[in-house]
Amino acid sequence: MRELISMGHNVIAGGEIWQNELVSREIPGIMCIHFPGFNIRYSSYLPQYLKIILSLPLFFYHTITEHFRLRKIIRQYNIDITISDSRPGLRNRKIKSVLVTHMLRIPFPKGFRVLENLLLPFIRAFLKNFTFCLVPDLPGEINLSGDLSHNLPLPGNVRYTGILSRFSDYGNGKERKKEYRCVAIMSGPSPQREMLTGIISSLLRKTGRKSVIFAGPGKRKAELTGDGLQIICTESSGEMAEKILSGEIIVTRPGYTTLMELYSLGRSALIIPTPGQPEQEYLAGYLSGRGWFVKAEQNRLDAVTLEDFSEPLLPFYSPEENRDLLVKVLKELTDQ
Repeated sequence: MRELISMGHNVIAGGEIWQNELVSREIPGIMCIHFPGFNIRYSSYLPQYLKIILSLPLFFYHTITEHFRLRKIIRQYNIDITISDSRPGLRNRKIKSVLVTHMLRIPFPKGFRVLENLLLPFIRAFLKNFTFCLVPDLPGEINLSGDLSHNLPLPGNVRYTGILSRFSDYGNGKERKKEYRCVAIMSGPSPQREMLTGIISSLLRKTGRKSVIFAGPGKRKAELTGDGLQIICTESSGEMAEKILSGEIIVTRPGYTTLMELYSLGRSALIIPTPGQPEQEYLAGYLSGRGWFVKAEQNRLDAVTLEDFSEPLLPFYSPEENRDLLVKVLKELTDQ
């Protein structure tokens, strides 16, 4: 959004209420419309892939309805380009339609992985319906998404944008004083987000040292417990980046957006995949296998895991070269 605005384009943001609040705070003056996506609530006892399968009929219904809603929005606001984050229903043949996703290969749980390659021709055919498919990752050997968007035949409309991060201007390599023992970033759907927040809170309170938990969007205000643990729901990008850079240990889910943001700051982390969530389990295995992050299991997390954590070094990251990738893609999109 920032790059398009700097290029002179009028940008309208659409999303959930909390997403629009975040965008409005980060980009003052931008126009936002309420355009909620499909929300899946994971189970605390069912395997997550089974919950996803059971939710597919509702997902397809939502995809169809948002496709028709987009038509009205295009006419109402005279839109000529739509860019959607993993929302397959947001395409229209009369305008340029762009899909942003890092999953050109859909990961399956063990025992079903043969389906990954069987689906590839269908995914390729689907992506061709868009003007472009933008992959938020680096195009070479150094990348964050692994086989999810590399090492497979790609349609001609796929472009790598580089790492997309709201923290790109904060990872300047300056060493910060480590003010916090641990900075934990909780993300993902309920109830697993709250379950992990409870586990992490319990462990950090026992240390008696200053720590902070970003608990994700919610109505709860920031709170400071008597044992030095600060729990925050919402904070500006600059303040959040400073806290991440000031933490001795970073603990988080391997949500792809979070991974990109940490990489742009030059920070690795202890990553805890959502149990039964194939994408996060793949990313955790891939990134820990390359020695860039450290993987831990939620049901085995204890104080020793945190105490023994040693932060790995990440590959070199050039903000300038990364931004050049994005600008090149956006110019190709807007100049057509």
